[in-house]
This record gives sequence, structure tokens and C-alpha cells, in this order.
Amino acid sequence: MNIPASGIILIPLSIGILVFAPSRLTEWAMFTTIFQAAAIANLGGGFAIGVAPYFFVALLVAVRLIPQWWSGCVRFDRNEPTLRHMRVLALFVVWTVFSAFASPVLFAGTAVDSPRKGVDQSFFSQMPLHWSFSNAGQAAYMLLNFIMLLQMVRMSRQAGYLERLQRTFSWSGVCVVAIGAYQLLCPHLGLRFPAWLFNSNTAWAQAYEQTFSGISRLSSTFVEPSDAASFLSAWALFELTIVISGTKNRGWHWLCVVAGTIALVETASTTGYITVALMCTAICITTLKTVLTRGRLNLRAVLVVGIMAVGAIVALAVMPSAQLVLNSVLFGKASSASGVHRMATLGRAVEVFYNTLTLGAGLGSNRAMSLAFYVLSNLGLPGIILLSCLLFQLSFQYLQLKRAWPCFANRLFVQAAGTAYVANLMAMVFSGAEVTTPRLWILWGMLLAGLRQGWWLVVETAGRQVIELDAASVIEPGDELPFSLSHSQGHQGLGQA
Repeated sequence: MNIPASGIILIPLSIGILVFAPSRLTEWAMFTTIFQAAAIANLGGGFAIGVAPYFFVALLVAVRLIPQWWSGCVRFDRNEPTLRHMRVLALFVVWTVFSAFASPVLFAGTAVDSPRKGVDQSFFSQMPLHWSFSNAGQAAYMLLNFIMLLQMVRMSRQAGYLERLQRTFSWSGVCVVAIGAYQLLCPHLGLRFPAWLFNSNTAWAQAYEQTFSGISRLSSTFVEPSDAASFLSAWALFELTIVISGTKNRGWHWLCVVAGTIALVETASTTGYITVALMCTAICITTLKTVLTRGRLNLRAVLVVGIMAVGAIVALAVMPSAQLVLNSVLFGKASSASGVHRMATLGRAVEVFYNTLTLGAGLGSNRAMSLAFYVLSNLGLPGIILLSCLLFQLSFQYLQLKRAWPCFANRLFVQAAGTAYVANLMAMVFSGAEVTTPRLWILWGMLLAGLRQGWWLVVETAGRQVIELDAASVIEPGDELPFSLSHSQGHQGLGQA
């Protein structure tokens, strides 16, 4: 085992936060997700393992949370929509962990695309399914992700917690953009990018020196440019939502939108380009619908989308062979060798699904370059059903809260986190991603924390209204209040019926 420079820096810093500021651990975990290509420790031998900073911090969160869970301190109101969501999510996690150990044994020998081999390598030689430490590692990651999400949701009722999450996510994007800018300047300044610090995880095939049509692609703190693009698309749209909302002191967020757009263009990633284009198109359609139905034009929405377009044009203007890059990224990707090999994993994922009797090969067993096909081939029909239920519950909670939004700050956070979550899901559908990816769970936790706080704000507001109306004796028969007010009946733990 060796501890790289990133581990020497991050291990004592993380432990210090645990000891002196434990309430800040979730924000620190969110920030460390950007250091995807780094490791706090590398375990050598025949099976290379690199411990990512995020999972080390998540382990520290688990050290604090699990004793509280066992002692009954982690509790939810029995009427909370969040409780129902967490129960389904717990079932999803249990199934993924079970499949990681059972399915590779039950369906041993099934041809799969090995997750530890590159897409180009597995295209020419599939491997027989067998249990490996990759399955155990993915199961451990899933449990740590669930604990992290549970802690974020649990802390959602603390005053100022959502604002802290918002600031942390914004600053994490600024850090990615700054390091990415330094990476692009290094060749022009005769400097070397400090890969020894940001790309120290030996378990990953690092691709931080990729070029495309003669230009260097931005990867920043991530393993490859497409991963950086997935983050930047979600982050830029998060900042864009804040700007459109009309919140005060949004000048900082304007700069973030512009910087994020320029950095995204420099990744030369098809995934990032398509994700942002689709989301901006949806914003324009919504704006047009508002004009037609209400006769109002959201000038901020039009202006911010225009600013993003200008930022993209500026980035392309300073990029050599910009037209060639656009043609290659948007139109030539499907016919390239990489595109052909990636598309092949989708058809093979369907074959794995049927060859394993629709139960899947087990978490971490098969590589598929799309989230939907990854879940299909690894977790099977039970995984697809449970994940669909979870997405439906999130949508239902949002629509329910939208009818009686408690306050502007909560609405802003939920809309921004929801936009980033949807953008991240879209990027994962377009490009290969594992369901244990930390960014998915961090954004999921942010959205669920915002929805839970919103639910409680509505309940508390409605409760005060009931008291005031009762004192005035003006309650009319048949009057309805948003959400159930029966929370005084008691609380339940996550596992109670």
C-alpha cells in the first residue's frame, strides 16, 4: 500500500473535520467528489484498488451515523413522503448488494464486458462472468452512498444547511474550472500538469492528456474529459437556474455560468454538449409556453441562455479547428471506433439481461455505456422496477410541493438541485456510468433534502394557519389543507413498518 500526495493532504484534513467540525462532513464529502481521479491510498498487488477521497469521507460519516441509527436517533415522521422514498431506496440498495454477491455465482460463465477493461478492449474480447473483488467494492460503495444520502436528508431540517450545500456545490465547480484552466495553460507556459496530485488513483486508466483534432481536452480533476463534461453540465445548469430565479447578489452566479460553459466547450465531449443543449432547449420551450399562456416573458431566462451561447462561441473562437471539432463531436462520434464500441455495449447488455433470466449479472459485473443499460444488465428487472419507482416518487414529491411552495429560498434550492440532478441523469444515460457514481448520490441527496425541508415548512405553515383559524373560529366545513397534519401521531425509524 502506498499513500500518494493527495492522501497525505486529504487524510489529516478529513479527520480534522471529523473531530473539530463533524457537522461539515457532508459538505466536505460533496467537495471531494470533484477529485475523482485522485486517491488517498493505493493498494497494489494483482488486484489494484484505489480509495477515492469521497468514499473515505463517506466512511467517516458512517462512523458517526451508524451508532446514532442503531440507538434510534435517525427518525422520520410517519407521514413524510421522504420516509416512503427512503424505504424504497433501502430495498434498492439491498437488492444491489445481494446481486453483487449472488448473481456472479448463479450465472457464472455468462459472457460480459469486464468493468475493469476499457471499452475498446472488451469489444474484442468479452470475459466469462465470475465473482471478483470489483463486486464487493461496488457493494461497499453502494452502502456508503446510501449512508451519505441518509445523512444529508437527516440534516435537512437544520437551519442554513441547504444554503451550505448550495455554496459548497458552487465552489466545487469553481475549483474544477480553475484547475481545468491551469491544465489548458500548462502547455503554453511550459509547465507540467500535476497529475501526481490530481490523477493519483492507480485503479483508474487516467486519460488527462487526451487531444481532439489537435487541441488539448479539458479533464481537470477527473479521469477523462467526458467525466468532467458530465459534472460541468450539471454544475453550469445549477448556476443557470439560480440566475433565472432572480435571487439577489446573483452576479457571482452569472460568472459561474459563463465560466462553466467555456470549460464545458473545452472538454470537447459529446455528452456534455448534448446535455446542455437539451436542457437549454427545454428552458426556451418553457419560456415560450409562459409567453403564450400568461403573456409574460422571462427576460432573465432569455438573457442567461444567450450569455451561455456567447460563452460557447467565445470558447470555440479561440479553439483551433473549431468547425472540425464540432463536426467530429456532434456528427462524427457515432461512426468513430469509440462510438461503435460504446454502442456495442448496449446490445450486449440486453443479451446479458436475457442470459441471466432477467435478474442481471450482479452489481459491478458488466460494463454498459449508459445508465439504463447498466442497471438492466447488472441489476435486472428488479433493479429497473425499483429505480423507476424512485424516480416517480421524486417527481411526485416535487409536483406535490410545487402546489404550495413554502418559501423562495427552498424553491430556489429544489429547482436548482433538481435541474442538476436531471442533467446528471441525462449525461449518465448518454454515456457510461455506474450506479455507484458519487455525483449521482450527492445530487440525489441535495434534491431529497430540499424536498424534505419544503414538506416540513408547508406542514408547519399550515399548522400555524390552523391555530389562527381555530382561534378565530372561522374554519368552514370541507376546507382542505395541503399535506397531512397528523405528524403529531409519532415518528418512525427507517426500518419500521
